[in-house]
Amino acid sequence: MTESEIEIIQTERFGEIKVPKKEILFFPEGLLGFAEMKRYVFIEETAYAPFLWMQSLEDPHLCFVVVNPLEFLASYQIDVKPVEIQSLELNDLNQARILSIVVVREDPALITANLQGPLIINPATCQGKQVVLLTDRYHTRHYILQEAGQLQSEAPDTRGE
Repeated sequence: MTESEIEIIQTERFGEIKVPKKEILFFPEGLLGFAEMKRYVFIEETAYAPFLWMQSLEDPHLCFVVVNPLEFLASYQIDVKPVEIQSLELNDLNQARILSIVVVREDPALITANLQGPLIINPATCQGKQVVLLTDRYHTRHYILQEAGQLQSEAPDTRGE
C-alpha cells in the first residue's frame, strides 16, 4: 500500500495507527451527541471479540466500543424508513452492517448496549448513520449479559450428541 492510500492518526488508546483510506467510515451527520465527528475506523482486537473499537479520526480521545446486537439478542430487528436506507445507497437492510454502541462498566453485569440508536453502515461505501428507532421494544441501556444468558438458555443442548 502506498503512502497516499494510508492515513496516519494519533490516538489516546492505541497510539499512532496507520489506517487504509478505503477503510475509513464516514458518518455525514455524525453520531448523536457527536455531530462534528464524522470519520471513524474500526479497530479489531481478537481478545475483545465480538466487540470492536470505533476510533474517531478527528478526536484522538474519542473511541466507542461497538458490537453486532445479534451476538447477544438473536431476535433483534430494526425497522427504518426506506429513505434512511436509500441515503446510504442500500437497497435493503440485509446489505448493511448493524452495530450498537456499548457502555463498558467495571462490573460486566452492568455492560449495556444502545439498541434504540443503532449504527447502520454500508460496507461497500463505508458510509454510515445512526438512527433512532421509534419503538419501546428496545432501550438505550440494554443489559448485554442478561440477554446473552437468555440466549444461552434458549440454545439446544447438544452435549450428549
